[in-house]
Amino acid sequence: MIGFADLVNIRVPLLAVEEAHEFLRFAGTRQNEGFALWVGNRDGAVFHVRKAIIPEQTAHVTDDGVCVSVGPDELHRLNVELYAEQMTIIAQLHTHPGSAYHSDTDDSFPIATTVGCLSLVIPDFARFPFALKRCAVYRLTKAGAWAILEPGDVEKLITVEN
Repeated sequence: MIGFADLVNIRVPLLAVEEAHEFLRFAGTRQNEGFALWVGNRDGAVFHVRKAIIPEQTAHVTDDGVCVSVGPDELHRLNVELYAEQMTIIAQLHTHPGSAYHSDTDDSFPIATTVGCLSLVIPDFARFPFALKRCAVYRLTKAGAWAILEPGDVEKLITVEN
C-alpha cells in the first residue's frame, strides 16, 4: 500500500494554518508543547486539507523536558469523527520549546501513521508567525521512518491557500 507516498501537493487553507498555529502559540505561552492535525481528502495526487483539528491533549513536564499526549478516548473520538466526515489525517503539527527537530518520542508515538503523512515541528513554542521555512517537516516512509524534507521540497509539496 502506498498510502500518501505518491502525493505531489498538499493544499492547506490559510484558515487551517492559522487555527492550528494560534492554538500552538497559546499552549506555548504556558511553556507547553501543543499538538494539532490537518485533515481532509485526497483527489488523485493532490490532498486538500479541509480543516485543522485540535485534539484534547495533556501537556507533560518531565526531567527530560516537555511533551504532549493525546489519550485513547480522544483518539477513538477522532477516528469516529473522521470516519463520519469521510476525511483522513495528512499531517500532525506540534511545537518544541527551542529548535525544530523530530525527537525519539515524536518518532515513536505519532498519530499520523499512513505512509506519506507529514509531521511538522514548529520551533520556539510557535512564538513567531507561521512559516514553512521555520518548520522541520518530516514525511513517513514506507519503511516506517520519518525522513526530513529539504526546504525546497517542502515548498513544492505544501501550498498554503487564501
